[in-house]
Parts: sequence; C-alpha cells; structure tokens
Amino acid sequence: MSANVFNSLVNTSFVDVFILYVNNISVFLTDCVEHRTSSIYNLFENLPNYLQFDEFQLTLLKGFSLTLIITLFLIYASWRVFGKNICERFMKPATSKTIEELKASVSRLKLPKEHSPRI
Repeated sequence: MSANVFNSLVNTSFVDVFILYVNNISVFLTDCVEHRTSSIYNLFENLPNYLQFDEFQLTLLKGFSLTLIITLFLIYASWRVFGKNICERFMKPATSKTIEELKASVSRLKLPKEHSPRI
C-alpha cells in the first residue's frame, strides 16, 4: 500500500470508510445477482439443446432408469416382507440379558483381546 493511499485512509473519518465499504459491497452483490440471473436465463434458454440425446445416451438412460426402478421395487418388497423383523432385531433397546448373551457368545469365539468387542 503506498504512503498516499495510507495517508488518505488515515485522514478519512470512520463514517466515510464505512460508507465506501457498504457501497463496494452493494456494487459487488449487484454484479453477482445480475451475473447469476443471466446465467439462469441462459440455462433455461438452452435447455432444449441439453435434452437432445443421441441414440447411445438414450439407451444408457433407459438402462439406468430400468435398473433404478427395479432396485427401488425390490427394496420396497423386501422391506414389506422383512421390515418388522429388521426393526425388532436392530431397533429395540439392549437389555442386560442380551448383553450377557453377547458376552457369552464372544467368549466362546476365543478371540484375542484386541478383537473382542468393548461391552
């Protein structure tokens, strides 16, 4: 920073510096909003060009969509069949009986100390 700029900043009042700062921020924000608005407008203007797929891209889109739909259906069907059992097994709070059963099953495995669970 040169001495002249530094001296001019020192000689200005706090209010002047604050007004200059707010003005610069408002100009920056206005430029950002204008740029963002024009970018969004250009995106929607060119949207039909983005959605024109060639034959290979359409084949991939169909394959991925079919895979996604089948996977979601299988997850739904599996949850309808096994959801209650999963909730009962993993969502119930641990009781002292289940902790003792876990300790007994771990001790039967004869694992080294560093591989045994911290119960």
